Amino acid sequence: MTTRHPTNPNLKLIHSTSFNGMDVQQASLPMVSEYLQALQVMLERATRDYPRVLAFRVDPVIPTAINDRMTLEDHQRLIARFIASLKSIIKHDRARKRLSGWVPDTKVRYAWCREVGINGKPHYHFFLILNRDAYHLPGRVGSPNENLFNRVSRAWYSALGIECSPREPLIHVPQNPVYWIDRDDPASFQEAFYRASYLCKAETKQYGLGLRAFGTSRN
Repeated sequence: MTTRHPTNPNLKLIHSTSFNGMDVQQASLPMVSEYLQALQVMLERATRDYPRVLAFRVDPVIPTAINDRMTLEDHQRLIARFIASLKSIIKHDRARKRLSGWVPDTKVRYAWCREVGINGKPHYHFFLILNRDAYHLPGRVGSPNENLFNRVSRAWYSALGIECSPREPLIHVPQNPVYWIDRDDPASFQEAFYRASYLCKAETKQYGLGLRAFGTSRN
């Protein structure tokens, strides 16, 4: 069953526990059909490019003092700045490692959503997707060793326009954040899709401000 979104009639809501034969998170229903479709397409592109894919959830944090003074324009630019910075950091890391010989490359794919909490302030959730032959695991937040979570932290600091502080990574990692998707294993695809479907829920999304509430990489 589908209905029109009450505040954005361009979007359709699904109330079913599955989408295109894959389970979605029942507790987060209804979900936006267009968002789920974009998520599926993005994950399918990743598995076409790479036989082994790393996917992981991460929720960047905006400090309250910064969030309080951010304008709509600031939020409008935030995602693009974060993704551009993360791509640059990953590209630099691949180039540095390539000096020692051949290393696998990776695109940076992603899904994100912007939600508004009970405090009226926007916050963000991300599902990041990379070639698992390039990055096997995201590491541990706050580790002294260079890892993906540290790179995500630096990119988020850059997007906020403030100096990076390793002692405050400004990212929250939820429980069981990591998913491995194998091209020939549909179950692994469905598990990752199920986890990322949370980003597609209709609740807490806000429209009418000129800000997107959801997006995915297009390549």
